[in-house]
Amino acid sequence: MLRLLLLALVLLGAPTAASAAPGQCRNLPFFAEGLSKEDRVTALFKRGADCIKEGNIAQTVAIFSEVIGIDPGNVDAYLNRGSAYVQSAQFELGLSDFSHAIRLKPESEAAWYNRGTAFIAARQYDQAIADLSETIRLKPDFARAYCNRALAYMHKSDYDQALSDFEAGIKLNSSVMICYFARGDLYLGRNEYRKAVDDLTRALALQPGNPAILLKRGQAYEGLGERASALEDFQAALASAPSSRLAQEGVSRLSPKEP
Repeated sequence: MLRLLLLALVLLGAPTAASAAPGQCRNLPFFAEGLSKEDRVTALFKRGADCIKEGNIAQTVAIFSEVIGIDPGNVDAYLNRGSAYVQSAQFELGLSDFSHAIRLKPESEAAWYNRGTAFIAARQYDQAIADLSETIRLKPDFARAYCNRALAYMHKSDYDQALSDFEAGIKLNSSVMICYFARGDLYLGRNEYRKAVDDLTRALALQPGNPAILLKRGQAYEGLGERASALEDFQAALASAPSSRLAQEGVSRLSPKEP
């Protein structure tokens, strides 16, 4: 579940153009006669932004590929196409686009951040730490970079460094949900259930009803022996994600048994 949340962050981290009107993603052709190169690129970015909103990955890739064909030096086009590739688990293609963006603009913290985040999704944690460290060097107040680097440290079982990065990220920006969710998951794995509940409650305040957070908090409550609260969270998670096996099992395990 952490991996799914990370993929969402990749798209959020990529710079995008102003959004287009809803439902415009599939409106083709992209170009009208007589448009200048600049106007064509602007039109494509608007369409691409709408495709990202609609979750149309294939069309997003096609649109930003068109932009790259027109303007091969457009860093934002590589970042957005790379994000779309990573969203569809095409990690090598995404990493290639982010690497190209870095070559074009090595001072771009967004390019380093996106590639570092993609490395986490691809389970290449040492590379992720290196890229996110460069992100932080370029932009020391980038809270998400600290929290994503913490995730990489978590996967390497370097929990002290992960907690240090989570603390730094939250201090910089107390409204980044992934910081609380991931730190709560770390505490849950260490059986520090009360700390886990506290962080996951903060995460839910930022993203109410998220079934992944509810499921984790339910597990933390169960670890504390607070069965009623755990059952309530498992039931809420199941209502949002009916196919969740863990939520189903939690509800079954904690529901009062008929005599």
